[in-house]
Amino acid sequence: MRASLRKLAISTVAVITLVTTAGAVSSAGASAAAGIPRPDDYFGFHIGSDGHLATWDKMVSYFQLVAKGSDRVNYEKVGDTTLGYPYVMLTISSKKNLDNLDRLVAINDRLADPRGLSEAEAQRLAAQGKPFYYIQAGIHATEVGNSQAMIEIAHRLATDNSPAIRHILDNAVILMVPSQNPDGLHLVNDYFNATADTNYNRTYPDLYQKYTGHDDNRDWFMFTQVESRLMVSIQNKYHPQVFQDAHQAGTGAPRMFTPPYLSPSDPNIDPITVQQTNALGMAMQRGMTAAGLKGGQWGTTYDYWSPSRQYQVYHGSVRILTEAASVSNLAYPYTRPGPIGDQQPDTNFIEPYDQNTWTLRQILDYTSNTFYSGVENLANDPYTWLYNFYKVGQRAVTKTNPYAYVIPANQRDPQAVRDALDILHTGAVEIRQARTAFTAGGKDYPAGSYVIHLAQPYGGFAKTLLEVQHYPQLAEYPGGPPQEPYDVTAQTLPMLLGFTADLVKDPFSVDTTLLKQIKPAPVTMPAPPAKSGAYVLGPESYGAFQFVSDLQKQGVPTFRAAQKFTDGGRDFPAGTFIIPPTDQARRILQTRSASTGIPVSTISKLPGVSGVQLKPGTRIGLYKPPNNMPSGWLMWMFDQYHVNYQVISAQDYQGDLNDKYDAIVLPDGVSRSKIVNGLSATSYPPEWSWAYGVGDAGWTKLRDFVTNGGTLVAYGSATSTAQSLLGLPLEPVLPNDSSSFYSPGSLLSQQIDTDDPVAWGMTAGNPVWFEGNQAYRITDPAKYDAKVVGKYPDSGEQLQSGWLIGGKYLDGAANSVAFHVGKGYVVTFGSEAGYRTWNRAEQKMVFNSLYYGPSQKLDAEQFAHISG
Repeated sequence: MRASLRKLAISTVAVITLVTTAGAVSSAGASAAAGIPRPDDYFGFHIGSDGHLATWDKMVSYFQLVAKGSDRVNYEKVGDTTLGYPYVMLTISSKKNLDNLDRLVAINDRLADPRGLSEAEAQRLAAQGKPFYYIQAGIHATEVGNSQAMIEIAHRLATDNSPAIRHILDNAVILMVPSQNPDGLHLVNDYFNATADTNYNRTYPDLYQKYTGHDDNRDWFMFTQVESRLMVSIQNKYHPQVFQDAHQAGTGAPRMFTPPYLSPSDPNIDPITVQQTNALGMAMQRGMTAAGLKGGQWGTTYDYWSPSRQYQVYHGSVRILTEAASVSNLAYPYTRPGPIGDQQPDTNFIEPYDQNTWTLRQILDYTSNTFYSGVENLANDPYTWLYNFYKVGQRAVTKTNPYAYVIPANQRDPQAVRDALDILHTGAVEIRQARTAFTAGGKDYPAGSYVIHLAQPYGGFAKTLLEVQHYPQLAEYPGGPPQEPYDVTAQTLPMLLGFTADLVKDPFSVDTTLLKQIKPAPVTMPAPPAKSGAYVLGPESYGAFQFVSDLQKQGVPTFRAAQKFTDGGRDFPAGTFIIPPTDQARRILQTRSASTGIPVSTISKLPGVSGVQLKPGTRIGLYKPPNNMPSGWLMWMFDQYHVNYQVISAQDYQGDLNDKYDAIVLPDGVSRSKIVNGLSATSYPPEWSWAYGVGDAGWTKLRDFVTNGGTLVAYGSATSTAQSLLGLPLEPVLPNDSSSFYSPGSLLSQQIDTDDPVAWGMTAGNPVWFEGNQAYRITDPAKYDAKVVGKYPDSGEQLQSGWLIGGKYLDGAANSVAFHVGKGYVVTFGSEAGYRTWNRAEQKMVFNSLYYGPSQKLDAEQFAHISG
């Protein structure tokens, strides 16, 4: 035993030595495998040297070369990215382990779901298996150092024959994704190299993931992006025990952050996982200290709360966030007159960084050190890691209370239910569908309802997405301002999407079938209506706008009833879509209905109410300043729904905006400065001229667009932009002091006028998403015919999920307001009505506004005579 412990101690020292040599493999046992050039020779510069960044295409070819020349490395293209680049994973271990990989994966799979597994069998499997360590880098593409470090790490693991490296490879399996965002690495690094020796800014100015930019690691429960789903596919297949997510922080941050995290931890994360996270993070800190790498810190800034950025922890994996400090202009030294960063030691910041320069090379060294310390921790004790992994699963499958969630069948929005089921299914949650009607928790449910038992391996993931969040009331100090969460505090899917999910605490009986895939709800197309009638589509589902895009693309007239009406004993709400009964319309409606599960019905005659005809081919302009994530998310939604939109360019202002657009949307973050000043022509080359500023003359043209009949929709901070542009009679009501009012990403109460065109199809109490936004009062209701569509209740509990301080300041305040300005139409949302595509039920109001504004208004007599 003493000899074994001594061997492990020597191994630890060996690895620490390896990572303090500025990237060179220095151990006596190191050797280059045949055919594998050293990184510096292959790339033509020393990896991590100032001002040099390897590009993705050459990195891919190098990883292929490494795999070809080493029996320790398997190369795999897992899929294609949004822009069509290869999404790459390297599986690295000893030849013996790679030859036995299928068996090792099967062991992990069995331990992850221990139902029916005896304690003795679990122990036997833990002794036979090898823990998996999943490391990804480069999800935030301007954080360039961690993906560059993967080049050296891959080479070292493939070629180094030292006892330390062989010990790691014999006792662990490494899954390396060198870039979780290859598109961004391509955009950022190629742009950096292309602008060398110019006066242009070296940093790529736009979103480095087409839709999400820096938000690409806030997509790990909605799974909207290709890259998110590829990551999840790896997690679900291999069930790694550890997931290291390598990042960079600001230049003034600690030189390296690792866990333990700051409070709070989501109660749905197993305590074993939390404790192992703490222990592994501290092993990384010890590794840096032993290697003389100063400036490490833990227990600050980053918490263990939101599933949108840590899918893994609800699936049995420890998530280790590492955040190295950044340098200047991506890849040049950061220098200060004195030592960089805080110089006051603390229990979680033992050795301040005492140098005045910080380099890209050091980012690679610190990132490499955390990796080697982390993976060696697994290799030193593989049995315990695997056995504890089993215990996490065993605790999950034996929970008895609460018992299940039930999602009733036949809800008002089939798209919302389907999206929720798809999210849960992608997250490896078991979903069962009732074959017959049943009773649970004293409530009757029809056949076809969905049952999600919580005693299953990933029941905690389902629970955290379906339940109401109660974020703890944390302060910086007693009586002080709130301790800010790292991200948002709520993710309650039923409130975000607009469906019902009932928590049932006690067991119940129901005959179910396990769903293997998620399909649209079955629908039957009705018989064609009489010539005096029409097809109708309810306004309740946000998925209805997929139909609108299809109909507009094919030139089929589309109408909406402005009032509720009755036909054949059935009531139809205001906003119901009415489509003339042509063969072309039927084909479009039938196809889209089948793909969404949203039913189409008919009416026998046109209703005697007022209505509107959507403008054929409604042209929507999206204001998308460079690197504006809210506009990127909206662009993703528009692309999914095939909306007829364009990103507005500076060149559009050379003509009349009304000639090109019917409606323009200003997402959160669009300011007067972004419109007027834009990018500087002296800082960015001509291909970015679309994003150059349009000056005061352009600002005036945007105002003229509205007064001449255009529709303008603004949400979040862009509401103040619209207010400034048009002199809207809005006054903010919330205090700036966070001790008085604070809502860091929560779901709040709302009262909505569902008869107003902005809110057609909404429920009267649909919650509003609020993240540091603003609420308003109308100072002059007569000006511009201002109409409050959505407001906060006059009194009572404003918080529905998350965290809120000072809800009383919201009492009676306006959120969504519609105005008639000149010949135009303006709708503002104080909240962020298009947040990361999460709050889709609320986002429906944005779609309503964009299509209603340009529509032709019809009185009852005109509407009664519409035809195809």
